[in-house]
Amino acid sequence: MRTKTRLFWLLAATWLAINPLQAAEQQPDQSQAEARGPHGGTLLQRDDVAVELQIFEQGVPPEYRAWITRDGRPITGDMDLGVNLTRLGGQEDHFNFAYQGDYWLGDGVVTEPHSFDVEVALTLDGKDYQWRWESHEGRTTIAPEIAQRAGIATTEAGPGTIERKLTTYGSLTLAPQQTARVRARFPGMVTRVTANLGDRVSRGDVLAEVESNESLQNYAVRAPIDGAVTARHISSGEVAGEDPLFAITDLSTLWAELRVFPGQRNEVAIGQTVRVTAEGIDRQGTVRHLLPAGSNTPYTLARVEVDNTDGLLTPGLLVAGDLVVETVEVPLTVDNRALQSFRDWTVVFIQVGDNYEIRPLELGRSDGEMTEVLSGLQPGDRYVVENSYLIKADIEKSGASHDH
Repeated sequence: MRTKTRLFWLLAATWLAINPLQAAEQQPDQSQAEARGPHGGTLLQRDDVAVELQIFEQGVPPEYRAWITRDGRPITGDMDLGVNLTRLGGQEDHFNFAYQGDYWLGDGVVTEPHSFDVEVALTLDGKDYQWRWESHEGRTTIAPEIAQRAGIATTEAGPGTIERKLTTYGSLTLAPQQTARVRARFPGMVTRVTANLGDRVSRGDVLAEVESNESLQNYAVRAPIDGAVTARHISSGEVAGEDPLFAITDLSTLWAELRVFPGQRNEVAIGQTVRVTAEGIDRQGTVRHLLPAGSNTPYTLARVEVDNTDGLLTPGLLVAGDLVVETVEVPLTVDNRALQSFRDWTVVFIQVGDNYEIRPLELGRSDGEMTEVLSGLQPGDRYVVENSYLIKADIEKSGASHDH
């Protein structure tokens, strides 16, 4: 939490230090769009003509409604009204209007976010009227050097894979063949021991020396495999007989034995990818065996080979296993780290140049890491994936409105 706060204030402080006047300079001229009409919409006036333009969204998808008057008298026909919206990134939406009895209705849905440069064109009695202004919401501008210092990073939206997973639990074990019990070849007196409990040894390393009772010659007892000394049963001066002197265990590979209950069994198969997590350490593996756990147990054991060449895992640790039971290719996905809540939406923040803006999303399937996008984003859009909460905080502190 302290790290997030520190990054936020770094963003804010650096922004003010480098661009103390930029925020004021970049505010659009709203003089043409400040007045409000009797219906609560934006009132545009020129000479004796007035257009009130409203985005209406009560009980219907957002739509444009307009009221046109000359000298205060409604215009109900013989005119041409068009609204053109230019969004961040260059997308343009155009609306033509038809009279509905009480108002003029635009021919389409005004999709979110309602952030665009607006151009209104009216032709009435052979005369043209135009109005232009900026109506931005959920948008902020951040210089590249500030974004870099704050750790803001983007990626490109595109197709991806959604994995449906089944979570199971179990523990780490060793395969019996991974432990070698080392005995003396000939009975005799142990004259020297060079390996201690816990030592890592390589195949051929000398573990001890024994003086043979028959030849009275010393011979070396060597490690038959690479591994760790997990048992030592002899010391110098003792007599080596038939009992094991050492146990050497190869810990470079462990096995996760995951419990699969009857209701899960039909979704689990040999060869499935599994992410095994133990003590905060993640490993990737595949299901190698499906074995009955025993006559009195209701579950099957899914055995997964787990790489442990770094030695961070030990037998006996409890583990969780996420088995990939279904993989679906989808045309558009986003990284879950990018997702933020904004008003009543789940959004990402797209980047175009130095500008960042919300994109409300309709989401589909998710695997906890990636989520399918059904609408709200286009393939190729760059969106913020690292530290997206900083963009949200910057927009919210600027008091982004949803005012039409």
